[in-house]
Amino acid sequence: MSNPLAPFDIDGQDFSDCVKQGGLRWKKYDLESQKAGRARDTQMHRLILGKKRQLAVSCRRLTDTRARQLATALDKETVTIRFPDMRNGITTKTFYGTEIDGGVWGVLNGVLKWDNVTFSLTEV
Repeated sequence: MSNPLAPFDIDGQDFSDCVKQGGLRWKKYDLESQKAGRARDTQMHRLILGKKRQLAVSCRRLTDTRARQLATALDKETVTIRFPDMRNGITTKTFYGTEIDGGVWGVLNGVLKWDNVTFSLTEV
């Protein structure tokens, strides 16, 4: 069941158990027009076209089964993520991601474990 205070759902599937404590980093950035920038008089001229989010996620140690479920859920052109947003509270947005990275930790009690799994998502 998704953590009501810190959900991390991918296309409606709960993956909050995969995110390690302190492992969800949130970023808001402005998309600016090419006409934005500093003029010769040193004045800054901003022309914000939109505001987007980026999420950087670090996972706790995962079983091979759970790591495969996560990698499969992220392996789409876009994904819908429900997450805690620093500005808007719990929100849902569409993201894309191009990389997921992790290392084999080893085998424990006959189960393959993955460690240091990380990925980044950028709002569409």
